[in-house]
Amino acid sequence: MARNKVKVLVGDFETTVYEGQQKTEVWASALVELYTEDVMIFHSIDETFDFLQSLDENLIVYYHNLKFDGSFWIDYLLRVKHFKQAYTQEGDNWRTIEWLKPSDMPNKSISYVISETGMFYLLTIRVNNHYIEIRDSLKLLPFSVSTIGKSFGTKHKKLDMEYEGYRYAGCEITPEEKKYIANDVLVVKEALETMYSQGNSKLTIGACCLSEFKKGYPNEYPETAFRTFFPDLSKYKLDPELYGADNADAYIRKSYRGGWCYVNPKYQKKELGKGFTLDVNSLYPSMMHSSSGNVFPIGKPTFWKGERPPLTYNIGRYENYYFFIRIKTKFKIKKGYLPFIQVKNSFM
Repeated sequence: MARNKVKVLVGDFETTVYEGQQKTEVWASALVELYTEDVMIFHSIDETFDFLQSLDENLIVYYHNLKFDGSFWIDYLLRVKHFKQAYTQEGDNWRTIEWLKPSDMPNKSISYVISETGMFYLLTIRVNNHYIEIRDSLKLLPFSVSTIGKSFGTKHKKLDMEYEGYRYAGCEITPEEKKYIANDVLVVKEALETMYSQGNSKLTIGACCLSEFKKGYPNEYPETAFRTFFPDLSKYKLDPELYGADNADAYIRKSYRGGWCYVNPKYQKKELGKGFTLDVNSLYPSMMHSSSGNVFPIGKPTFWKGERPPLTYNIGRYENYYFFIRIKTKFKIKKGYLPFIQVKNSFM
């Protein structure tokens, strides 16, 4: 069966906030399709879902901050609609769970992508032989709705509304409230139209940047050129007994650990003169730019075992030679001191 056309919409929930409430529910919901201004207002999540499943086509629906709106969707679909989670499993080991593609999911089932830290990326619903893919526009446009309106110069702008007040699913929605929630989805819709027109329709802004980066390679097949310089290191198999990992990617990632920042007691609470600031949001962009003068490894990796790596080919010295070393060592922790060891595979 041919894949159906995908319709893209922007949605938003307004939820109850009033003194003495014992539960939170959606009292207003809005949807608008990209390249239109026909905002639809609903009185509950139930009305919203009824409308979405009535559309006989595959859908992508963006919510700005899916961590909030997505929690209502998951609760509604699992607890109220009794949908099942879509996965296959071999044996009793949860690690063998394999999530299904949208086209392979059974009807009345859901799947979702949520990180260990609670970051929502994707919620997929399969119903009536089509899928509804709910995405987080905050991952593509990492700004507040107000900032998006200013930065993109959208025709519509975010409005103000009194959030607190007795409201409930099915209650009357005033014209002012309708205008508020309509503007929220219209601002995000306009920004997404700009992103889509530039070909930036991937799940996150990082994925869009990587796609643009690949296009910069002077090759008829950019993906091929990109993989020449940056191969998939997980495909380079290693002897786990010799290297402690079964592929090059797993081997290198063991070195990905942050440091510990502290103040030397020798200098605490002392005025030492003029200094400089090293606290920045991110050093990755500047350190990875060619103007930094830094050199990074590219291409197929090589491996060795011994006291020191072989000399750089055709140079005869170690200049610009980037390598990872695996060693075995033992330490004793001094009484009253902290160990510089990070616990792996732990939330903390």
